[in-house]
Amino acid sequence: MAVFIPLFVRTHDFHFSFAQAIPLLFICISTFIANDLDDLERDCVNHPDRPLPRGQIPPAFAVALFFAFLGLALFSTRHYVSPGIAFWYYALFSFAISYAYIVEWLPSLKAPYVALMSSVPVLILAAWYPNDRRFYSLAGAMFLLTAGREVCMDIRDRPGDGTSSLQRFDPAFLAVVGLVFQAAGLLLLATQVRKAGEVIDLVIMTAVLATATLSWFTFKRQRSAIILMKTQFLLGLYFLT
Repeated sequence: MAVFIPLFVRTHDFHFSFAQAIPLLFICISTFIANDLDDLERDCVNHPDRPLPRGQIPPAFAVALFFAFLGLALFSTRHYVSPGIAFWYYALFSFAISYAYIVEWLPSLKAPYVALMSSVPVLILAAWYPNDRRFYSLAGAMFLLTAGREVCMDIRDRPGDGTSSLQRFDPAFLAVVGLVFQAAGLLLLATQVRKAGEVIDLVIMTAVLATATLSWFTFKRQRSAIILMKTQFLLGLYFLT
């Protein structure tokens, strides 16, 4: 959606916009499948209701799905995306297949690593429109919002995750850091406001973050807070149009 919607708004060409976006969908699907396979042991503790820990899907079938979607991602990128832009798609491939090593050996870098991956779709738009410098600021906002959310998600998943240097810090302190990162992302978005609709969107996003903060600290509902944090990305799509 982060690639399809902005391209369609600018070109009014459904086929072109869809063709540029569909490889990213396949990349993300294969990445999440690989992540679920790599994190199977952790998810038995942190997310026992997921299909793999529950035994609802055999791991061998998940592996077959991973290679199927990986092949679709590679083929669609080769077939639909121009060579100059394809660099970012292949970069996302590289980030995705290296993610397990970050989690296993450099867990303290997990949040910024995922945030960098999440910023790639916006960098793809920047590659399509190199004269629109605004996309770089929006990519920075995406990085901050994602990094902040990942910090909070790691707090929730501590029981099953491996040891990292961040676990020396108090969870409440890390939650504040995560929320401050997200607030910084909204401040960066504020510098890019151009029209009334974006002001309204930013106000809503700020209200959502404030509600997530209350949910986390006052009501002790971490799951609800993280769901609210995730809605920020849907709301933020408006800035890309």
